[in-house]
Amino acid sequence: MTARLIRRAGALTLAAAATATVLTGCGAGVGAKLTYDDTEKAKITDIVIDGSSGDVAITTGAAAETRIKRTVRTDGRDPEISHHVTGSTLDVSTSCGDHCTVSYEITAPVGVKVKGSLDSGDLTLSKVGSADVRAGSGDILLDQIPGDVIARADSGSIQANALGGGTTLVAKSGDVMAHELTGGKAVKVTVDSGDISVGLAQPASVTARASSGDINLVVPVGDYKIVGPARRSDDGDELNTDLVSNPSAPNVLDLKASSGDASVVTSP
Repeated sequence: MTARLIRRAGALTLAAAATATVLTGCGAGVGAKLTYDDTEKAKITDIVIDGSSGDVAITTGAAAETRIKRTVRTDGRDPEISHHVTGSTLDVSTSCGDHCTVSYEITAPVGVKVKGSLDSGDLTLSKVGSADVRAGSGDILLDQIPGDVIARADSGSIQANALGGGTTLVAKSGDVMAHELTGGKAVKVTVDSGDISVGLAQPASVTARASSGDINLVVPVGDYKIVGPARRSDDGDELNTDLVSNPSAPNVLDLKASSGDASVVTSP
């Protein structure tokens, strides 16, 4: 099967190849794999994601257009439309009909804002402008995002690198690892079952809560007010640090590990 498809500000013309191959061992009757490579000429400033099952990876590039690579898995029937543009907003869904799922690799213009949620699938965001996302069952990877980030994973881990804005990361069942946080903005991390590891590249306030797991925080040299449990190694609730708390410091490190230990150290 071959088709070429490009979207030009509402007009559909032939342009990018799609191929289909037969898969074996796929569940729920899904047996065909189709790949599409589409280009959206309209300037995209926002991307909204949703869907039941499928992975989404979004990055940015220098071009004003948006490239949308789709991998469609279906039982052989033609997939329904799974993405569309309204104004400057690209809506993408990982659902495309009965027994049909879509995974995306999207390259959008610099500064694009991303929001939405996936029921099942991994979410990777790199060099986008800002993000407010949720994954029901799957991991979230965040890299080099200058704006504010809110990310929630119900069952999966969150990995973040070089975030520059205010950051809120929540994992119900999974670890949170966030390093080289560069913006000096407030960081909030909450984990119900899992460990927290955070590294700051610039001094900032950090609030971290782990119901069942450890908290490890690495900060640059500076003045911090430290809030945390008293040293009680007998019940596994202990704060270890090489810092001296300054009650008047503008940056507050507020750590609480209900069933685990918390540590704060300065970076080399």
